[in-house]
Amino acid sequence: MNSANTNHLHRNAAWQRLPVEWWECPGELSVPFRAQRKILRQNGHIRACLPRPLRQRGLCGFQSQRSRSSFRAFTILELLLVVGIIGLMAAMALPHLGGLTKGNAITAATRQLLDDVALARQRALVNRSEVCMVFLPASFWTNDTTNIYASGAPGGFWTNQQVANLFAHQYSAYALIALRSVGDQPGRSNVHYLLNGTWKTLPQGIYISPFQFTNAQGPGSTNWITTTNTTSGLTNIWPVTPFPTNILFPFPSTFTANSNILPYICFTPSGRLSTNTDQFISLTSGSALFLTNTDGTPQPVNLVETPPGNASNNAYLIHIDWLTARAKIERNQF
Repeated sequence: MNSANTNHLHRNAAWQRLPVEWWECPGELSVPFRAQRKILRQNGHIRACLPRPLRQRGLCGFQSQRSRSSFRAFTILELLLVVGIIGLMAAMALPHLGGLTKGNAITAATRQLLDDVALARQRALVNRSEVCMVFLPASFWTNDTTNIYASGAPGGFWTNQQVANLFAHQYSAYALIALRSVGDQPGRSNVHYLLNGTWKTLPQGIYISPFQFTNAQGPGSTNWITTTNTTSGLTNIWPVTPFPTNILFPFPSTFTANSNILPYICFTPSGRLSTNTDQFISLTSGSALFLTNTDGTPQPVNLVETPPGNASNNAYLIHIDWLTARAKIERNQF
């Protein structure tokens, strides 16, 4: 036997079983067996624990009460307070969401019109032809020269699906029409729709100002629209006139024998406007009510501006210069 094992104290330290209790630590903590530990005698038992730095972080039983307190949940009162603050902030922000959506819609409408005005000018230059941007007025079926779509004609309005679809887009639909095609013989023109023969519509809630579709104030009447730039201190007054209506266009497409008197802006082959004066497209926001009579014939549209008079007070104008036929936006800037 080894002489080291004959020592009584050493033999007891090597072979005597001692009651040892390991304190459980919170979480899935793996304590290495070789880790430095401190042995404490308490009530006749030996307790083993981790070194002091780990105990101070609440990883051992000596700090069990503190570690349990660090995992406290929220009380109902605290949750109700947070929910109340979130509800108050939402209530304050909700009234402004409508204005944000409306602002995005009118910005999208101006961008759309600017792009299509540029396209009409480009097609006029490339094809050496007059290209007109035509607009859909209210009660457009009453301007039909063949009276097929006029109110009172038995089923006439709904016989053409394209015409029926345009009923809900009065004041907000437009199309591009070329008065000639490449290769047309002199004196003979082949009128055709661009954009694949489709009518484009503005975003919902955005319309072209109704006063541009009527000459109720007399031929050549003018609405004076004011825009202000508070940064530069400049105020401009723009003469916005109704669209001309002296050309008959095939309607609603070139595949029908019907024609209609439609308001328009025309671009010449030289890249100018045919009117030799600046043209404007005034936009307004609001809601329109489209109804039909008991016999199925359509009623005139009822357009309500929101807020009232915003076409003049908060103007969004597409300004087309007559000499270059290039468009830009004129609006109030605060």
